[in-house]
Amino acid sequence: MKHKSSGITLIELLVAIAVLTILLSIGVPSFNNVIQNSRSTALANEIVTALNLARSEAVRRAQDVKVCASTDEATCNGAWDGTSGWIVIPDVAGATPLRVWEAPSASAVIVQAGAAGDIIFDALGELSGGATTLSTRFTGCTGDQARSININASGRINARRVSCP
Repeated sequence: MKHKSSGITLIELLVAIAVLTILLSIGVPSFNNVIQNSRSTALANEIVTALNLARSEAVRRAQDVKVCASTDEATCNGAWDGTSGWIVIPDVAGATPLRVWEAPSASAVIVQAGAAGDIIFDALGELSGGATTLSTRFTGCTGDQARSININASGRINARRVSCP
């Protein structure tokens, strides 16, 4: 009687491992790009959320409301550089923040251009102090993984994908 052997041979196993290695070497770099794009988009979306909240609250309350960098989550005392979180707070003495965002991960970079400092919306939803731009990216940024958030004088907010510096 003959027995039929079952299972796989060593050569079949080595070929399968070689094919798997080739597929992973192609897929892993692409996956890293997806992760980097996702992180950049999430950071930009968080900032846009804060800006939209400040603008809508300024109109609703009929008073100035600002978005500012904050290290203590209560007052405007940080810099738009990625090391501070940010808060939305009415622009009056003794106000408490309406919402607080913690500092992003250590590899985040945020740069403000144009009118620097606090971003203040007035009762009409317009930007006080002139147009400004916040650029966001993460360390190791490649291609078009950076984001640019433009706020014009009328208060309109526009986020777009831009090339890394």
